[in-house]
Formats: sequence, structure tokens, C-alpha cells
Amino acid sequence: MRITFLGHQGWQFEQDGRSCLLDPILEAVGNGAVRLPIWPRRRLDLAKFEPLDAVIISHEHADHFSLETLVALPRHCRIHISDLSSLAMGTAIAELGFRVERFTALRPFMIGGITVTALPGLYNTLEPDTYALLMQDASGASFLTAIDTVAHPDIEAWLARHCPIRTLDNLTNNFVEPLQALIDDEWSYTKSRAIVARHMLDFVQKFQPRRAIVSGQGWSFSGPQATFNHVFFSVDNRWLTQSARQLAPHVDWFEGSPGMRFTLHGETLTVDQSDAVGAVERPSREFDRRLVCRDRSPWTGVTNIPPQRFEAVREFVCERYAQLLEARAPRLMERLYYLKCEGAPGVTATFAVSLRNGDSRRVFELDYGHLLFREASTTAPPSAVGFEIWAADLELLLAAREEVFMVYESSIRTWSFVPDVIDAATLIESLMWFTPRYRPQEFLQFYRSRLAQLQA
Repeated sequence: MRITFLGHQGWQFEQDGRSCLLDPILEAVGNGAVRLPIWPRRRLDLAKFEPLDAVIISHEHADHFSLETLVALPRHCRIHISDLSSLAMGTAIAELGFRVERFTALRPFMIGGITVTALPGLYNTLEPDTYALLMQDASGASFLTAIDTVAHPDIEAWLARHCPIRTLDNLTNNFVEPLQALIDDEWSYTKSRAIVARHMLDFVQKFQPRRAIVSGQGWSFSGPQATFNHVFFSVDNRWLTQSARQLAPHVDWFEGSPGMRFTLHGETLTVDQSDAVGAVERPSREFDRRLVCRDRSPWTGVTNIPPQRFEAVREFVCERYAQLLEARAPRLMERLYYLKCEGAPGVTATFAVSLRNGDSRRVFELDYGHLLFREASTTAPPSAVGFEIWAADLELLLAAREEVFMVYESSIRTWSFVPDVIDAATLIESLMWFTPRYRPQEFLQFYRSRLAQLQA
């Protein structure tokens, strides 16, 4: 089995003169209007790949699922997607002319001479459709990538029984510096390297790799958002690989770079460079602490929408949003219930949405009993927890024309004066309704319109 790293979390697998791709991204991350160039920039010469039989798309986030890439691929390929994927993604791929096959946990399937087994992780609110993947060939060679999952204890036991010693493992560095909460702390980034190092050591302890390649963080920003390059990537793959070599020296560590190719046979491994992947450029992403607390511009780039459009956004918050939270954010609503009963000193014991438009901020607080949001007085105590979003960004999410996690990481600012009751992971539930899982028809309509543009 031969494995080529394509950048970010993309891979090519070759066996017996055939090949398959996992999460390929040709040029840019993003299915909406905002697209983020792959980093480092590189060229993929698909004509030099072995004949392509299949593509695996691990989950629906746009750094794994690329409509632009799918349009460029030959239609004879089978597209394998998780059985947890939304109706929108599977239908859109099928309408492009591909044969779609859904895989499920612990039921191996074959691609060429490679056996693929999906392994479930701990439930992840943001990525509920993701499995880890174990690839094995007849020689006994094996490759494990957790993709974006966190290992489930049962899977650790399963691996110990079925594949305890693997030829190569993949550690994904998913870390981006959290967007500063509205309670600013310009030194909060200093904790980041400890957080990432702990995740790396957890990976070593749980999977017990002999060799591991570090991937992820494979995009950059351009244009008005270029300053994000100097804020988001406070813990880059080079630092993580070097630290891993110091903290876990018994593992043979590789820093993934596009075109790095591994030939696996049994327990042996050799490394060279694929001539089908060529470097283009490497824009600077040097971290700059001075930019950490800087105010964020809207994801859309639009700071002011007309009154009529703002009123439609306001009506959504006031009249519909609370009921959607009740249905789609059970843990958040449970914590808000206890917060309402117990109170919180110095703040209003509720959840709020702060809408920015132009130079104005309008705050809407949740009436837990009536399941309504009401506009709050500017002189009232601040709400205990909430998020701030530009009206234009919320308008975009309502139209299902962008993935919420891209907007969340880049331009939504949160706050919690009660982090022991409602932490960041709980607060994320407030955005779940905006995902394809809960709005498949709206996202399918968006995918169709985007594919029509790409095909034209």
C-alpha cells in the first residue's frame, strides 16, 4: 500500500495499480462565497495518479467535502460517505452522476486491495457524522487516521484486539486559536500549546503508535481576512511535531508536507516524494499576539445591511430562535434552566444574542418560560452567556449558504460569565440548527445552485 499526503487532511491510497482518495481538496476550502486557499499552496497532477476507483468523504465540513473538487473528478468513481451524513450531501453527490455508497461503523468494505474499517469516536456536536478510518492491505500493512474524531474507549479496546501494531498512524492538528471572547484576555493564547500537547499525549497513550504523521491546519486566509493568518495558527504543525519528538521520543514522527509519500509493506515503511504533487508557495502564517483581541470583521465582509433585511433577521431571533434552541440544544437549555433557578451574581441569568449592524449593537435576551427573545435594555446587567454576530453573517446562515463552523471560528464572538455552568462546548449547541443535519432541504438547494455555477 502506498499513501501520499495531499495536504491538510487529504490522502491518496494506491494498491495493485489502482487508487482512491480521502478528503481531497484541489485548490480551496469552502463551498460558499468565501473560499480559503489550501496551505501550503500546491499543485496536484491527477494525470500522474494511478487510475482512480473511489473517493471517501469523511464528513460534510468544507475542509473535507469540496463541491469544486467533485466537479473535477471522473464520474465513474464511487463516492463513499458516512451513513451519518446528511441527506443534502448524499443527494447532491448522486445528482452529479456519481454512485454513492454509505459506510457504517465496524463493517469493513473494500476499495481495490485495501480493506477500510470505520471506527466510531466520542459523540461530537460539531461533527456528528465523522468516523475514524483504518486502512489495511493483504501484506499486513495498516494506516489509521482519526480524522476529526476523539477515540472512544471501546475503539481503543477494539484496536488492541484487531490491529494493535500499525505501520503508520495520523495525528490531526485541528487546533485554531479560539476567537477571543467578549471578555478579552490577550494572553489566553499562552495556554494553547499546553492544550495541543496534551491532546498529542492522549493520542500517544490511547493509540500507542510506532510512527505518526502530523496533518491538518492546511488552509490560509487572503484579502481582507489575511490578518487571520497571524491569529488562528498559534500552534502550527512544525512546533507540534518538534514537541512530539521531545515528549514522545519512542514514536517516529513526521511533519506532513504535500507530496510526502509512504510505501507500506507489513511492518516496514519507506518515505519519498511524489512527483504528482508540487509546491507552489507558502504564505506567511506567523503568529502575532498583538492581533489576538482585535475586533473581527464579518465573514461576509458586509458590516451593514438595509433596515428591511435587518428586520427579517431580528424577527427570526425574536420569534423562532428560542423554539429552535429548545429542540436542537438540549444540554444548553438544561444548563440555562439551572442557571435561571439558581441565579448568578451581577448578571442576568439568561442567554442573549447581540446583533451587530453598522455602528449599532442590539441585544436580545431569552425569556426561558415563554420561549421568546426580547430586546434588552442597554442599562440592564449583562446576560450571563451569549454570542455576538454580525447581522449579515446571520442572514447568510439563515439562507443555508455557508457552513456555520466557518463563520463561528472567524467572526462570532461569545461570552460566559458562568463558565462552570455553561462552557464553550455547551454554547456551541446554540448554533446546531444551522447545520445540514437539521436543514437538509435548504442545504441541498444551496449545493445545487453552487454546482450549477461550477459546471457552467
